[in-house]
Amino acid sequence: MQTLSLKRAAAVAAHPSSLKLNKRLARISILILSFTLSVALFAWTKQHDRHAQRSWLSGLLHRAKYGGQRETPFYPHDTTTSFSPVSFPADQIENLSTKDMCASFPHYLIREHIQPVLKMGHGENRDMINAQLNSVSACFHPDELLIFSDLPETLPNGHQAVDILHNLPQRYRMINDTPEAQPEPDFAAYEAMYDLFRAGNLTAENNPTMKNKRTGWRLDKYKFLAQVERAWTERKNKDWYFFYESDTFVSWDNVFRFLSTLDPNKALYMGSPSPGRRNPKTDEETWFANGGPGYVLSRGAMRVLFEKRPSSRETGVWTEEPFLLKYINVVRTDPCGDAILGWVLWLVGIRLSGFFPSFNTYALHSLPYTQRLWCQSFLTMHKLSPKEMVRLWRWEYGNRKLGRPLMYADLFESFFLPEIEEADARNNWDNTNWDRLARGSDVYVDSVEECREACEKKTSCLQYHWNGKQARKCVLMPFVTLGRAKDPETVVKKEGGEERFVYTSGWIKLRIKSWAKEHPCAIPDWLSPSTERHY
Repeated sequence: MQTLSLKRAAAVAAHPSSLKLNKRLARISILILSFTLSVALFAWTKQHDRHAQRSWLSGLLHRAKYGGQRETPFYPHDTTTSFSPVSFPADQIENLSTKDMCASFPHYLIREHIQPVLKMGHGENRDMINAQLNSVSACFHPDELLIFSDLPETLPNGHQAVDILHNLPQRYRMINDTPEAQPEPDFAAYEAMYDLFRAGNLTAENNPTMKNKRTGWRLDKYKFLAQVERAWTERKNKDWYFFYESDTFVSWDNVFRFLSTLDPNKALYMGSPSPGRRNPKTDEETWFANGGPGYVLSRGAMRVLFEKRPSSRETGVWTEEPFLLKYINVVRTDPCGDAILGWVLWLVGIRLSGFFPSFNTYALHSLPYTQRLWCQSFLTMHKLSPKEMVRLWRWEYGNRKLGRPLMYADLFESFFLPEIEEADARNNWDNTNWDRLARGSDVYVDSVEECREACEKKTSCLQYHWNGKQARKCVLMPFVTLGRAKDPETVVKKEGGEERFVYTSGWIKLRIKSWAKEHPCAIPDWLSPSTERHY
């Protein structure tokens, strides 16, 4: 090797021009290589990084839209539907059978990836339960959907409700663990109901859990931890576990799109934020997902809950109580099941990812159409009437899009505008569902005509509401909502006396339509998680 190096040095000394030539060729080669790599990189970017370019463009659009914020509050994901066909002709949708519509449902996502879990109670409104099972939950086969209740029963479409309370540990039936402990009143009502059920004598009139709403509501709290554990035990290692209730509307297409943007192996707990307990050690405020609009737990979160239980290295005996007993005192001391679940998740290190208004606590008739909702996709809504739920479900099957999710702006076009076309105002109607980030303002006038004039004079006012000649209150609102019928009523005042309220609502239709045209939704807003956005 040394001899070759000496020979090369001698050759270069004899022919110095060859060294200059070699250096020139090396420079040219480097330039050609750099140019080639640049072209290749440009082509790759052009072909494979459209999402990044779109993110950059979307970032500019939304920094302008949200007042120049440095960080945009959303991700502009490209998603596609999993339904086939994507949708049905809108003018034919009312004539299609449920079977025809459900033929488009992507069952492979349920079999392999997503576990839906419906929570109900035997004493709930049967019209609501039937509407749920014939709309939102209609396309699930009986072996795909888990239904947890407080009694075992057969439901429409071959579904079976599992009594999730029946096998709870005996300690749940006592108010504490002392020898003198008395029976837990909530479970006393449950066991009385169960005895009537087994004897075949249970009716809506004699159901002990329905003597007052509070009894059934308190019993409901015991279902939350139990259903999470049972869902994991029965359907282990699904990517996602989606929990919802009988009065929850779920847009499964939007849900499937949303979940496709997330990693199920991360410990994720997602829903509409509600303030929970304060951490006694740090005085930190905690958050839980409101159960009504539904919530999601990832496989990663489930593994943290159920696969981290310690055992003895020598004997293999568990050194920690079973899940339901470990947190029994949390259950005993909190009246709300969704808050209990949120606190347990907090204790194991899983924080809520807040996705309001995608998980929405509003019903369809009370949605406040504001800029913060406008171009966002809706995943769920809560407290729909049976009629609203079926109508909205059928509408979705006639309006689904291939390349984008359905958004609140779509609901506005289909469910709000047609309703206000008939009249500028409605008597015995209340549209004052407050939007937390776009509150109205009050003036006092003597007629609904003066109330409308006050709204027209205020450029930000889109709708108004007048409470009658005695109250004189005129509410001016910078958002629009449909509202619902409300009869006049007489209210006893705190300081004494009575006050008569009538409810008249109106909308500035031309201004509303102009606002909608000025806010087109070129790009759907997939929100980043935040607990600062909440109901």
